[in-house]
Amino acid sequence: MNLAVFISGGGSNLKALIDAQNCGYFESQIKIIVANKDAPGLRHARDNNIDYLISKNEDEIIDTLKNYDIDLLVLAGYLVKISKKILDNFKVINIHPSLLPKYGGKGFYGIHVHEAVFANKEKISGVTVHYVNENLDDGDIIVQKKVDISNCKNPKEIASEVLKVEHKTLKEVIKKLEEEECAH
Repeated sequence: MNLAVFISGGGSNLKALIDAQNCGYFESQIKIIVANKDAPGLRHARDNNIDYLISKNEDEIIDTLKNYDIDLLVLAGYLVKISKKILDNFKVINIHPSLLPKYGGKGFYGIHVHEAVFANKEKISGVTVHYVNENLDDGDIIVQKKVDISNCKNPKEIASEVLKVEHKTLKEVIKKLEEEECAH
């Protein structure tokens, strides 16, 4: 599969995917990275000679993705809602730092998720990879992994524990989707 990875921040999940690709964990190739701003994570694109696009223009994004013959969009910390127009043209997955449907939807991203989890004294959090539809954090779930956060003393510790599992889970999902694609 030809992948496009969308980021808005530091790109640690992007880096985990690039590392997985470079060591042959999956056969898919990251063809382009799309960012809505000059995100710090774009350094991973530059360091690995992967093309990237900084744009908020959905027509430009769609045209670029079609030029790269993209099969799957992977949202990895992308903080912009994906438009219906993009969803009509591409299969899109997202990684979310909670066990959806808990702590999903508007305002629940990044540290905000972990602050809410901590405030509610949860002992278990986790990671969800799901298909993206027109509603935030609402698409069909592909995989969920639980993370024991009972020893975490603050939201940052929760974020750190969950992120470790995110890095493993996202590459596993790419491999799983690749295998399903081959089976058809």
